[in-house]
Amino acid sequence: MSRTIGCYLVELLAANGIDTVFGIPGVHNLELYRGLAASKLRHVLVRHEQGAGFAADGYARLSGRPAAAFTISGPGLTNILTAVAQAYSDSVPLLVVSSTPVRASLGKQWGVLHELHNQWALAAGIFGVARAAASAEDVRDHLRLCFASLRTGRPRPAYLEVPLDVLAELTTLPATRFPDAAPMPPAAPEQIDAAVRVLSVAARPIIIAGGGARHAGAQLERLVDTLDCPIVTTAAAKGILAENHPANLGTSLPYRAIQTLIADADVVLAVGTELSETDLFTAMKLPLSGHLIRIDVDPAKLADHYGADVPIWGDARGSLQAIQERLTPRTGWQTQSGGAGSYRTQIESSFESSARVQCSVLGAIRAALPRNGVVFSDMTQIAYLGNYAFASDAPGQWFHPSGYGTLGFALPAALGAKISSPARPVLALVGDFGLQFTLNELMTAVEERLSLPIVVWNNSALGQIRDDMQASGIPLTGVIARNPDFIALAKAYGASGTRVMDAHALTEAIRAALASSGPTLIEVVAAQFTP
Repeated sequence: MSRTIGCYLVELLAANGIDTVFGIPGVHNLELYRGLAASKLRHVLVRHEQGAGFAADGYARLSGRPAAAFTISGPGLTNILTAVAQAYSDSVPLLVVSSTPVRASLGKQWGVLHELHNQWALAAGIFGVARAAASAEDVRDHLRLCFASLRTGRPRPAYLEVPLDVLAELTTLPATRFPDAAPMPPAAPEQIDAAVRVLSVAARPIIIAGGGARHAGAQLERLVDTLDCPIVTTAAAKGILAENHPANLGTSLPYRAIQTLIADADVVLAVGTELSETDLFTAMKLPLSGHLIRIDVDPAKLADHYGADVPIWGDARGSLQAIQERLTPRTGWQTQSGGAGSYRTQIESSFESSARVQCSVLGAIRAALPRNGVVFSDMTQIAYLGNYAFASDAPGQWFHPSGYGTLGFALPAALGAKISSPARPVLALVGDFGLQFTLNELMTAVEERLSLPIVVWNNSALGQIRDDMQASGIPLTGVIARNPDFIALAKAYGASGTRVMDAHALTEAIRAALASSGPTLIEVVAAQFTP
């Protein structure tokens, strides 16, 4: 069957598990939309390409499946790049397909519509995989590589660009499903042996788990119990152990007591984590004095600025199980110190009154959500605290844009997540300033009739930067913001809007929003909120 390459590309996406595309049509990607119209794929019309990227990111994070976005040449691509950079830093399987101007004009600076000096080079600096196709065969072969990269090892966003004249050419190639990517090979036995030797004689071991270990919760719990040692998680691994597990220190890397505990450890086992500045929040690098064992599917992380004493290249689940099975259970930290409770008490006793108000808001959100509820948070003070203080007993209940740290993530990511998993309760938690980065996607949520509570933490400021300026002795400049009437804006978009003043009202408002047939903006005014 003869059809355009644009139609063929869409057929390949459908054959390989893509069921939804986020994007905005334009004159340079019309052939892709011809393909969408002839397919069963769902198209979600966003209001900005950055929203398309964040929505596809949320779709992929919650579903665990690759997600796709379409952009036009030039401004469509540059608009989505912030979202791509966020997905790159957080290892999200995001596929972006973009057009380019016609082949004859590429690199010649003719001044054609949407022209960039080198669109592919721009993309290649941000995506994990970036390819340019000049034929139907290229489209097939490059997409095969893109999907393999999204499903093997550490996923990074993948990019395919196709000139608009190539999209309009005809092809008879069949749209087939690509072979499944080969599984990660098991860690080398000598690496496992080395880890077992070090852990067998450790007096004060500690485990740090990141997003790469999210699917190894059972193996981690067995290892923690075998070693009788504490475990700390990054925000990406939040919920990997139940909050009340006696060894679980939670997402507490930013706190001094936990950094001291890690510095005193004679063995640190870091699994599926970069140990990055954004995990620590208060320091560039953890102060380590003992042996460092690292487990990661990304070999580059085994030899970065931390320099593992025992590097293990392998997946978290298999590597942890192989180590745990060779260790003898023992009595250690949990039994001798009484577990994580005293450390959590120490952390929480240091909270100032503003943090206690934020904890009340987080508790009200937790009380409103069913057990399988999900929160997508933004770069806002209440979410930084929520990384630790929001109670989560399973991974994938709290998502935060830790790595790249861009504002405006929460609303579009939450709507993408809700589209991926309509039966799951999903909530967006966003600051007053961050909301205004992507507020236009509220219209997308209205159009899609999504039952989506959007909790807005309104402190009328860039709160974290304000506090940092004050701590640095800098006169407050550009951090006190005048906000719009958020409730009126919500209603102008066709959404519901309400303002709450206490924890009980917030819980009830969220429950009502979850039962609604459209999105609800719930404003929490920090200065007026009663815990």
